[in-house]
Amino acid sequence: MAEHSIELNLQSSCVGSLQRGAIGSMDYIDKILEKLKEWARELIDALLGPAAQPEAEPIPVPVDEPRRRR
Repeated sequence: MAEHSIELNLQSSCVGSLQRGAIGSMDYIDKILEKLKEWARELIDALLGPAAQPEAEPIPVPVDEPRRRR
């Protein structure tokens, strides 16, 4: 019976290691993809210029108009 529990513990620890490794590798792949996106944006900006920004709307300035005489 003791041999079976040792085998189960070894299997459990191997499965846990594989799961942690898979999660860790997914994080690593996500970091690589983010870095590639950043480099692609920088390359596009360098080749085509920065992305067009919408024109700022003018701020209305109140103007005192002279009163009309009747």
